[in-house]
Amino acid sequence: MMRGGTTKVATNQPLAMTCGLKELLLNGKSQEPALSRFPQLFSCLTVRLGASVGVSAPKDNNNKHTASIHVAGVAADALRILLARAQLDEVMKRLDEDKAWDAMKEANAHVIGVTLLARAMAKHAGPRLPSIVECLCPSLNNIYECQRVTLLNHHVVTELMLIDVLMNNMMERISDPCCTVRMLAVRGLGNIASGSPEKELLAAMSSGMEEKDDPGKLITLEAMSGLSKVLLYLDKKNVHLLVVYIFMKIKPFLESENDEIRCASIHLMGNLSKFGSGEPVFKDQIHNVLVSLLLHLVDPNPEVVKACKFSMRVCAPVVGSEQITTMFQNHLHEDKSLHYGEFINDLTKYLIQDFPGMLNFYHISVIQFFKSSWAEVRAGAAMFIGFLLGNLQEEHFSHLNMGTITKGLVMLLKDPDPVVRVKAAEAMGHFH
Repeated sequence: MMRGGTTKVATNQPLAMTCGLKELLLNGKSQEPALSRFPQLFSCLTVRLGASVGVSAPKDNNNKHTASIHVAGVAADALRILLARAQLDEVMKRLDEDKAWDAMKEANAHVIGVTLLARAMAKHAGPRLPSIVECLCPSLNNIYECQRVTLLNHHVVTELMLIDVLMNNMMERISDPCCTVRMLAVRGLGNIASGSPEKELLAAMSSGMEEKDDPGKLITLEAMSGLSKVLLYLDKKNVHLLVVYIFMKIKPFLESENDEIRCASIHLMGNLSKFGSGEPVFKDQIHNVLVSLLLHLVDPNPEVVKACKFSMRVCAPVVGSEQITTMFQNHLHEDKSLHYGEFINDLTKYLIQDFPGMLNFYHISVIQFFKSSWAEVRAGAAMFIGFLLGNLQEEHFSHLNMGTITKGLVMLLKDPDPVVRVKAAEAMGHFH
């Protein structure tokens, strides 16, 4: 129940029952009945724990002081004792090592804590999973979102017989009114990837990138990360029609201020490439984002740089140039450094040679990055334009809008970052 506005206060009877169950489990004689009812008790205490997070103990009517009891801690302790009675020593060892018990009791870390619990159970208590899932699933329709959040963290997908049950429940929660529940449902669908995902799963995951009510873009991030997992197990025929649709959904996230989203979107783009080989429409999509990927090779976040190298290397055969394909596959390795200036200089030569009809599109795309949020990318864009101008034959200059280029570089000469100013000056030195 609620007191004083938004403060959650435990109801006496459920709290008393949880305390009583904990004391019963402490009794050595409880081992046999605890084992016989393990799935029910585990499910009950897991749900109770979800309902107890962030809840205060009721005040003592006699002394008017808040009782010295941690409501979520009581449920967590009872669950811990239950695992001990069931002799799940490996599960307990892993949870202790990961400090999962502390996380489970606190509102800001509860999702992480229950994820660790689910992972430990999936790895060390596999035979118990079917009966646990059977007990947990009815609670997914619970009116309390805190309990639905707890349940959706149980990504127990190592038992293939559970795939259908779990997938159906995750699908239902895609439209849950709680944003956190929707995010975890998308995460759950991603975790089902090692089973047998179908087109319906792919479509459901894709819908996560269209979320309007998504503070922090957590659902979007889970959708893109999950899609990368799912795609590893899909045949080309299952994803063929959705490739371009998903690709277009990804594109706006390439320039996200959130490093994780930027990284996930670029990585997903690479994983999509194996389904687009030989498709002209997919080749067009790759060229549409090629400039963005090239400039993010100097992204300030090293994980984004690695993602770019991976994506460009696996997308290389789709680009349509043997020289560029060889260049990408020889030089773009996540564990190797890249001399960016030399790389872009050589690349612009191949772009001019193999795609002269796209030079207008390329230079306009590069100019858009003169206003990038990252100084590294602005400097990279100036270098790109400089090498493009330096390597361009006279007959191709008609493809470029020199007035727009000049105006953009003059703007960069006033950039607050000194490296950007230097690269802009060097680019202007390539003017014929």
